[in-house]
Amino acid sequence: MTELSGKNSLAAKRVLLIRPQRQEDQLLSMLDNSGADVSHIPVMSIEPIVDSQQVKARILEVDNFHKAIFVSGNAAELAIEWIDQYWPMQPLGIEYFAVGERTAALLKEADMDALCPSGRQNSETLLQLPQLQQLDNQRIIIFRGVGGREILAETLTERGARVEYCELYKRVIDTQQLALAQQQETNCLVAHSGELIQAMGEAKGTLVADTAVVVPSERVAAIARKLGYGRVISAKNALPESMLAAVHKALSPSE
Repeated sequence: MTELSGKNSLAAKRVLLIRPQRQEDQLLSMLDNSGADVSHIPVMSIEPIVDSQQVKARILEVDNFHKAIFVSGNAAELAIEWIDQYWPMQPLGIEYFAVGERTAALLKEADMDALCPSGRQNSETLLQLPQLQQLDNQRIIIFRGVGGREILAETLTERGARVEYCELYKRVIDTQQLALAQQQETNCLVAHSGELIQAMGEAKGTLVADTAVVVPSERVAAIARKLGYGRVISAKNALPESMLAAVHKALSPSE
């Protein structure tokens, strides 16, 4: 038992995790081990894009890019599958970047060493890396899902880069799961992105408005507050240890 799990025990506390299913979910395991009554009810699923000529074309020319950025673990896992399919040996001469440590770890397992920011695990912090400042005439490919935030591409373009996307998956809101999730009596809702908390709908004027909400950043916290949640805790970043610490803080009697 960690020191953290020994403090402010989560025993009998009901925690609802709404992000998509993962093969290994460290946060879910840590919450289970903390004694919390955990429900994992995804309100969104990740659907890979298959048989895409556009994705294939990007992968076949990936060695023409100076830098490659992976915005999520899903983007990394799917990109690795595509690259393995069309590149018997790793393409050379590319600098790899990951928004978060988990994404960087997935890339490292595939022999793709990626730089990632410390502290906050988000696009804004990634953009502070010295390797992404002077980018005149550099080609950069961003691996991501369909849609999403544009801050990376916009900022990198302003710095002189030529940016292209390789969109590998789409996010699908499951309204049946959503209805079930909204009915849960929970002490703490854990939402890893703005899309997820928005999928839960408006909280203002409802019984869930007083539910504690844990999010990975101030940007997502602002979205939660706008939806009407009155108690929103922003974790240091999206890493499991940070999110667990934020759950403890949210459910601490002293808070």
